[in-house]
Amino acid sequence: MPEDTKYGPVLLETTIKEEWIDFNGHMNMAYYVLLFDQALTNFLEELELGLNYVRTHGKSMFALENHVTYQHELKQGDPVHVHFQLLDFDSKFMHYFMCLIHRDTGARSATMEQISLHVNMENRLPTRFSQDKIDLLHQKLDHHKTYGVPREIGRSIAIRRPAKKASSKPLTKDS
Repeated sequence: MPEDTKYGPVLLETTIKEEWIDFNGHMNMAYYVLLFDQALTNFLEELELGLNYVRTHGKSMFALENHVTYQHELKQGDPVHVHFQLLDFDSKFMHYFMCLIHRDTGARSATMEQISLHVNMENRLPTRFSQDKIDLLHQKLDHHKTYGVPREIGRSIAIRRPAKKASSKPLTKDS
């Protein structure tokens, strides 16, 4: 499957703006998250879980945890798109993955895995999705499962070090 189609539907297309460029001459890391957040907003709007939902139902989605990987720098004027894939959900949580890809070169620039919580805005406590939202999420999940599991999910952050070689010297009482 081509790199630009295996990560789910495109939910955002844009061009890297001058004000997003940092002193290193590439897009600042904060704007990667901004683009992912805009794609998430588009997904929530598709499910009618966006701004109107907050205003009319008093419920919203709060980010709990995310993991961003930066894989290929972006520069001013680069055309990009963000793919979105729902990975899992339950009565209160959504787990999803997004991939930012350079539209012309197909280079994967960044990924973000995130978990969000459904919240009652009145008391700011977790709340269950209504059955109609669960039904919509099931439909999306069934479709998004066709994209497979992104290799980047579930990563942890650490400095990778070579494994220590086992000593060929036998241990003694004095070792």
